[in-house]
Amino acid sequence: MSFKTLKERFISILTLCYMIPAGIILMFNTLFSLSQTTYMELYQDTEKPLYKADSPVLLLLLAVLFIGLAKFLYQKCQINDKLCRSFEKTALIFSAVLCMLIIFIYRVHVACDSESLSEIAIAFLKDDYSGFSGDSYLAHYPHQLGMIAFLEIIYFIFGINNFTVLQFINMIAIFSVIFFLHRITEKLFHDLKIRMMLSLLCIGMLPLYLYVTFIYGDVPGMGFAAPAIYYVIQYLETKKRRVLIPASLCMCFAILFKSNNTVILAAAVIILVLFSIKEKDWFSLVFAAVLFLLPSIGNSCIDSYYAHAAGIAKIPDGIPKIAWVAMGLQENEYIENGWYNSYNWVVYSQCGLDTAKTTEVCMDSIKDSMHSFLAAPKSGLHFFYKKFISQWNDPGFQSQITNEWYSRHRDDHSALALYLIYGNGRLILEWFMNVYHFFVLLGASICVFVQMKKRSITVSFLILCVFGGYFFHMFWEAGGRYGLGYFVLCVPMAAYGLWKLSLISITGLDHHFHLFLGHFRKKR
Repeated sequence: MSFKTLKERFISILTLCYMIPAGIILMFNTLFSLSQTTYMELYQDTEKPLYKADSPVLLLLLAVLFIGLAKFLYQKCQINDKLCRSFEKTALIFSAVLCMLIIFIYRVHVACDSESLSEIAIAFLKDDYSGFSGDSYLAHYPHQLGMIAFLEIIYFIFGINNFTVLQFINMIAIFSVIFFLHRITEKLFHDLKIRMMLSLLCIGMLPLYLYVTFIYGDVPGMGFAAPAIYYVIQYLETKKRRVLIPASLCMCFAILFKSNNTVILAAAVIILVLFSIKEKDWFSLVFAAVLFLLPSIGNSCIDSYYAHAAGIAKIPDGIPKIAWVAMGLQENEYIENGWYNSYNWVVYSQCGLDTAKTTEVCMDSIKDSMHSFLAAPKSGLHFFYKKFISQWNDPGFQSQITNEWYSRHRDDHSALALYLIYGNGRLILEWFMNVYHFFVLLGASICVFVQMKKRSITVSFLILCVFGGYFFHMFWEAGGRYGLGYFVLCVPMAAYGLWKLSLISITGLDHHFHLFLGHFRKKR
């Protein structure tokens, strides 16, 4: 066997190491979505996931109907690039219009962490840097300085508490996500029908659109993560070195807005290393190094600026990341396993803001959790099952409760806003998102299992990003909204998978139907 064959087999085996578990996880997520739904009640003060039975027969019938309509569209329309562009423009315009409607109908303010970040940004504009001292928010969460810097710039230009401008920036970020999902799909699958399917799915991406009101790092981070993924894919296909600049800048900003996007960075680095081995391409390693280093440089620059402005030697270390893992492995009967319970904040305060001491205490907590899982494997399996469905089986990814929380800070809502946030409109949105959630998971599952045979390095990169999100939040703090970014990345995969299902219905079922008719006629 030649060295080249051994190398290709080695890469192939490594690729299967994450594609197989990704497919299994998506399959289980699809089955869970078919049988039950995670939701949250109104008027809650904490995030408490609840569960209710779903209608599997109805969901399957709707899936068959949707695929049948796609089949009819493919048969009746002359599929060409112009038609695909029209579908894409429709999806983009729809996303912008719907986001604007949500902004002006809901008219929500900031609350919770968003409010804390906003208040800190306002204080910084007044040269008040006391937020770094004592047992304060920034002493615990200095990783939020990227978002605070962004708020400070927006408030300086447009005035403080200008939430509408921030929500319009979210709209632009969502527009960026939809645009680059089309570019990613175009690069990965090279089929006009799949692009059309993607446009249809993008129109239904209601959980993302409902987050347009959420003033935090999640949506802007997605707006930069999507083009970063696209430019990495473009390099894998073309080896054009110039894409290093936009890819690394987008990845840097994605992480500055939302540090959890480090999962996507890790996936990109892994894929680039595998690509360098497969293709003997040394520049892939340079690409991976720049992607890895630039976010750290960006964070260091922001920290240096604020340390100088505040007149302090350095920015506080903050809660060590291991505290989120410790919290993510703790049982919680009232809220749900692994969800936020203030443990990371409390333990850091109790340890006198000492990072080393906090790390030691958190490691002990992790050891205790793992020991209990190993001592009672069934209980451990149940723990991870409840943690999994609580965050990944919520079709709205907490978008409904987030808007409800933020709506409490004003009492001049329109009748339409009250209907959508508190009334029957909320239930209608919930039902639609539940159906959409099942469609996307079903299509994404099929995509992964089909692609296991092809093992394209570009498609496997997208799958690795999604698998990374599932794997990371299996141990990290759980939360419905944390899964939204990875669910959005499932949509191009879902477009491929649902297209595959439409092909089966067109070629496979029709073929067998005609064979059956022929056999029946011969008997007669």
